[in-house]
Amino acid sequence: MANSTKGAQRGGEPLLAVERLTVSLPSNMERAFAVEDVSFKLHAGEILCIIGESGSGKSVTANAVMGLLPSTIRVTSGKILFKGQEITGANET
Repeated sequence: MANSTKGAQRGGEPLLAVERLTVSLPSNMERAFAVEDVSFKLHAGEILCIIGESGSGKSVTANAVMGLLPSTIRVTSGKILFKGQEITGANET
């Protein structure tokens, strides 16, 4: 809780912003999305902990932010911004 309060007092542009991120799975999977409509913001010095059940999209979200998604899944909507600059799909060729 203390980190959340400190982060709220910082204001300004976030260091990392994930806006309405959706990551699609291959068509042969049981569900269409690994992650659907995820949003969060982090300011410098803040810590975020993502918790959830196995298969809920925690690792996929982290891999999308780092640009390390496997070629079989992809970001289909939303944005990932680092220091205000969009980095969504920056590592794609």
